[in-house]
Amino acid sequence: MILTAVWLLPALGALALAFVPTVQARMVAALFALASLVLTLVVAVGFDPAHHGYQFEQNVSWIPQFGVSYHLGVDGVSLWLLVLNALLTVIAVFATDRRMPRMRGFLSMLLLLEGAMAGLFLAADLLLFYVFWEGMLIPAYFLIWLWAESGDGRRAAIKFILYTLVGSLLALVGVIGEYIYTGARSFDLAFLATHHPNPGIQFGLFFLLGLAFAIKVPLFPFHGWLPDAYGVSPTPFLVTFAGVMGKTGAYAMLRILIPLLPQPQAWWDWNAVMPVLAVLGIFWGALMALAQRDLKQVVAYSSVSHMGFIVLGIFSLNQQGQQGAVVQMLNHGIIIPALFLLVAWVAARTGTRDRSVLKDLAPRMPVLTGVFLIVTLAALGLPGLNSFVGEFMTLLGAWQLQPWLAVAACVGLILAPIYMLRMFQGVMYAAPGEQLAGPLQEAGRNQVAARADITGSELAIIVPLVLLMIFLGLYPYVVTHPMPALGIPYPVPWR
Repeated sequence: MILTAVWLLPALGALALAFVPTVQARMVAALFALASLVLTLVVAVGFDPAHHGYQFEQNVSWIPQFGVSYHLGVDGVSLWLLVLNALLTVIAVFATDRRMPRMRGFLSMLLLLEGAMAGLFLAADLLLFYVFWEGMLIPAYFLIWLWAESGDGRRAAIKFILYTLVGSLLALVGVIGEYIYTGARSFDLAFLATHHPNPGIQFGLFFLLGLAFAIKVPLFPFHGWLPDAYGVSPTPFLVTFAGVMGKTGAYAMLRILIPLLPQPQAWWDWNAVMPVLAVLGIFWGALMALAQRDLKQVVAYSSVSHMGFIVLGIFSLNQQGQQGAVVQMLNHGIIIPALFLLVAWVAARTGTRDRSVLKDLAPRMPVLTGVFLIVTLAALGLPGLNSFVGEFMTLLGAWQLQPWLAVAACVGLILAPIYMLRMFQGVMYAAPGEQLAGPLQEAGRNQVAARADITGSELAIIVPLVLLMIFLGLYPYVVTHPMPALGIPYPVPWR
């Protein structure tokens, strides 16, 4: 029952917020989010890395005439993503401003989103997985539309929902096709992995499901919804939106596409196409990040680039690459929320996110500068911090698949220090004699000095993420250890 409680508790918290005064909403949401985090940590502590297969399983017949079951389980792939989801929700709740309009509704949507994503990571039945997959869209749509910080929230929300609904409808056809053409008359993932359709059918099903998952990642060139959605979304929502939701698409590729649709002897192998798209995404995201003036858009496009490494690792089809992809999912989910928080705090103090205007903030914000430096170094893959390990493992896996893919990805990787260091140095320091420009110059430097440095509450929000960047950079074994002995509990190419 503990796995049911993991996804159901946040949903109950969202319901409970309808019955509490607005002034208490943040405290109640924090209590439910913390309780959910405690439950996931209980699962993590009780997890046995030596056990092969799902743990803490619940398997109850749901629609027996169609072989649908309420089947939940956690393994070495989903375990830390589950913990990440709960941790980032806690951070998102505490990062929510007390002056947030319609506070109860906003926090309710955050908790509903957490519950849906937790259920997705736990689902061991394909139809149940799809139910949670669709469940994520509802709170995400309203969070983009109703709580947009700037710009046209409605346009961004509609663009997001159109992209994802197209993918979801294709995925539904793929789910039904998998059920029919396997002849298994079951939606159980482990069972489906041993009953494959013929190669021609697999070709079509891979296209349908792969496109849906690629949109959610998002993988180049299906990322068109991301700049608008990230640009208008409030920062607390971005913590979970960018930190976890994109990982659901990559997780689905590893959990569903590869084990269920290996495509043997197919005339066209999608497994050969996906790494190429991943490398193109690495390049495209990095080049677009270089072209942006808005700090938020720099971070958004850097996310597209780094998600390319995750997809590259998944479709390297070997142990090092796929383990590295899971490690990098966790790393990316720690770094990107921290970057969005820092950008929001800089903008709140200066009134702008334009990197061409911001200069020489370090003397006024030494603590924020120090935190920003660590996060920047982690994002560009400095050895000793968490992102280096994941990127190295995915590149090692890519080299075993095709050396030219690893070389191409390395060239793309060179661009990351350029746009990240340019963002950090441009905002925090100035060349000798260089002055503040634009609105900051007109208002004078007192505008920056009015709220000089990071506050204690803000530091408390981001410190757990910074500590994880250091810890996982020095000790990634805690993430990789459960996977060789457990991994996905049915055949995959590297088992």
